[in-house]
Amino acid sequence: MPNILIVGDDNQSTTFLAGALNHGQFNVDCVISESQALEFLTFNEPDLILLDLLSRQSELPAACERLRRVSATPIVVCSTSSLERDVVRTLEAGADDYVLTPVRPVEPVARVRAALRRWGEAEPHAIAHDPLTAGDVQLRPNEHSALRKGEALELTPIEFRLLALLVRNAGHVSSYTKLIAGVWGPEYVDCRHYLRLYIRYLRSKIEDDPDNPELILNEWGVGYRFQPKEVAA
Repeated sequence: MPNILIVGDDNQSTTFLAGALNHGQFNVDCVISESQALEFLTFNEPDLILLDLLSRQSELPAACERLRRVSATPIVVCSTSSLERDVVRTLEAGADDYVLTPVRPVEPVARVRAALRRWGEAEPHAIAHDPLTAGDVQLRPNEHSALRKGEALELTPIEFRLLALLVRNAGHVSSYTKLIAGVWGPEYVDCRHYLRLYIRYLRSKIEDDPDNPELILNEWGVGYRFQPKEVAA
């Protein structure tokens, strides 16, 4: 069973989440502070971290960033704030998902399973294994490697899946819904801010001028199109 680390400073909330995840067939460890989490990560490698610091909501992005510095493990953040700026700040700090609390017992289980699927616990159905080439961009899904102009691109798993979907449909518009469902899952189709954020990340790594993109183009109100550059003979 996957191992989940809950970092929670509210006993009632932590007990609720631990109970839900235990019933969802996960092994759960709980710590009550970020320092204890860092110590735990020194000797253990959980499959996912659930960050539930309800008494320190304003510190969630900073805490997430510090955890991300020492661990590549997926991080799901629980928060009481539904403000888009708080969601975006937390995702930019390294979180892989953002859950608005309070929640029903089934939701944290579903979110954790979805995060694990995205991170490779299950094979993404949206991406085949065949190499992909569009202009000067090459993707090798079997190796999880990406090249542009022969130079390696350092992409996270989410960035890689998003680029693969765009490249596979190069020259054509991929709708917002199709991209979100293919990368995060159909349960996230209303979370368009996730897509905007990761498109920005991709452009910063693949475009010559991210502020004036030429490869990943926005078709307003519809989706995004990957427009490959022709390779010089």
